Amino acid sequence: MQAEPFWIAGRPATGSAAIDVQYPYDGRTVASVFVPSAEQVEEAVAAMHAARDVVGATSAHRRASALSHVADRLEQRSEEAAQVIVLESGKPIKWARVEVARAASTFRWAAEEARRWSGTLQRLDTDAGGAGRLALVRRFPRGSLLAIAPFNFPLNLVAHKVAPAIAVGAPVIIKPAPSTPLSSLFLGQLLAETDLHQGSWSVLPVPNSQMEHLILDPRLPVISFTGSGPVGWDIKSLVPRKHVTLELGGNAAAVVCSDWSSEQDLEWAAQRIALFANYQAGQSCISVQRVYVPRELYEVFTVLLSRHIGALRQGNPNDDATDVGPVINEASAIRIEQWIDDAVHAGAKIL
Repeated sequence: MQAEPFWIAGRPATGSAAIDVQYPYDGRTVASVFVPSAEQVEEAVAAMHAARDVVGATSAHRRASALSHVADRLEQRSEEAAQVIVLESGKPIKWARVEVARAASTFRWAAEEARRWSGTLQRLDTDAGGAGRLALVRRFPRGSLLAIAPFNFPLNLVAHKVAPAIAVGAPVIIKPAPSTPLSSLFLGQLLAETDLHQGSWSVLPVPNSQMEHLILDPRLPVISFTGSGPVGWDIKSLVPRKHVTLELGGNAAAVVCSDWSSEQDLEWAAQRIALFANYQAGQSCISVQRVYVPRELYEVFTVLLSRHIGALRQGNPNDDATDVGPVINEASAIRIEQWIDDAVHAGAKIL
């Protein structure tokens, strides 16, 4: 199996080492990906740092055109992109298609913002000394961005970081999750079709164990991390003087209100809660994780919820009828099973 290249400053590159990508549904290897060496990582960071002023000065129409191109290509190659998501994450194809559509929209919104932002005028005659004066407020990119992405939305959550960075003229290093690098590499193919400056972006599938060097690098003053809370807060503690944006795990609640007017209302609530607690196999920071129900509805709603959960189709992610696919790897499945066992041992009941 020929390993796939990564991207250094907009150019494809290979390395001496590679990692395998497994299909979570059956464990088979679906791709091999080259891993950059320390010297290649340095090459990418140095290229971005050297190009930061040129990238920041890129005209709005050029940035917007590149972003629009990526949006168009995602739509044109949507089924191919969805298949990539399925193979590396085990996400059911119906949800993978939704993710691709959302990623295309994210790039299109960023293209619009690249053209729209022109700064603001602030009147100064609110004080006598400022009579007849106006202030022009403009924003400039702070510097290169290190974008650390999670496995659960391997395309769209990369788009959430990359598209705004390009829109404002900030060079960006994409660091995909080790289990799901293929979507980021696919996105690299589309970015390479644009006329963005080569120093604008890189895709580096480096192991998590080698991340600290990148996090500490002063040439990367902005870090965007999406993932687990402990890891995110460790990053912020490591670099308290950097601009660090954290999007961490949630504990989202759904509330079933007592002003329901028909049994159809309760059925609808049970169906929605069942689906959106499980559609990503629970692997979403905004999935339903707690449910509050009026005490007088508890028994009837529990029956409805259990029935709708039981009706969800599990199985092959490439089957259009599948609602729930596998979790990302066997270690995660074992951990979840242990949590269930612990809950039962503490007195919980499996419905």
